[in-house]
Amino acid sequence: MKKVLCIGSVTTDVIVKPVNQVPTPGELWSVDGVSTHVGGCASNAAIDLAKLGVPVTLSCKVGKDSFGDFVIKTAKENGVNTDGIVAAETVATTVSIVCINSSGERSFLYYPGSAAAFRMEDVTDELIDSVDIVFVAGAMLLTEFDGNPCAELMKKARAKGKMTIMDTAWDFENKWLPKIEAVIPHLDLFMPSYEEAVKLSGETDVPKIAAFFLNMGAKSVIIKVGKDGAFIHEPNGTEYTLPTYLQYKPVDTTGAGDSFCAGFIAGLAQGWDYRESGRFANAVGTHCILEIGASTGIVPIPQILKFMEENPL
Repeated sequence: MKKVLCIGSVTTDVIVKPVNQVPTPGELWSVDGVSTHVGGCASNAAIDLAKLGVPVTLSCKVGKDSFGDFVIKTAKENGVNTDGIVAAETVATTVSIVCINSSGERSFLYYPGSAAAFRMEDVTDELIDSVDIVFVAGAMLLTEFDGNPCAELMKKARAKGKMTIMDTAWDFENKWLPKIEAVIPHLDLFMPSYEEAVKLSGETDVPKIAAFFLNMGAKSVIIKVGKDGAFIHEPNGTEYTLPTYLQYKPVDTTGAGDSFCAGFIAGLAQGWDYRESGRFANAVGTHCILEIGASTGIVPIPQILKFMEENPL
């Protein structure tokens, strides 16, 4: 099985449920539950991949604080190689407050912290040499790494024969395309969510969105379209939409996009084609939304395959 390097944003997620509106100043409301999890696109994907059974290394930056210790401990406990995690004394670990409403939808309060201090130099040649697939997760949140530094790293990875993949996150700075346009020509696969892809491309029609990124130089594109599944444009030009499992009501959608990415990369790591990997990715994403927390519901590959057999689409 191929090995994967997940590079990017890592947070400690403090999840609060339910939050249907914000209290006015001076008010005190009770909630049903608060829990703490490791989050962020790169850590979510890395933990998902490890739980699926794919060899994975996480490359990120945390602070030398209790949240940073929590990130490293949790990654190790879930089978992730943490050799690529840099613990810095000069920054605090990134934190997200995740507010979940009664429908399972999320909103966030975000402290950039260590993610904003992550640099290209934090990813060593030894890390790249040790894997087959290089995945940048959470582009848009890595202010010292987005753009030209990321492009240089992906160019280097490609020159070493690695497959290059990137996912995006919501850009709280509202800069969007200028942050990542230098990277796209160096990608074998670009897989943003629909909402982020609309912001990046200015298009709303899914095939036109994919064409926008293909014209920029991406070899293939996947657009994650939530309950409508995933639109896939393969390197050979074939394109189609794969449905997902609408019969299951979401409990928590935190990390659903990351779990789809992990599922798809897990398929590629096993040598599956795009269609087979996409079907598997939708099943992994469904497991994610059935539990509280980004990676809680993820199970090994054989159990996902059994679920797919029992729930044919």
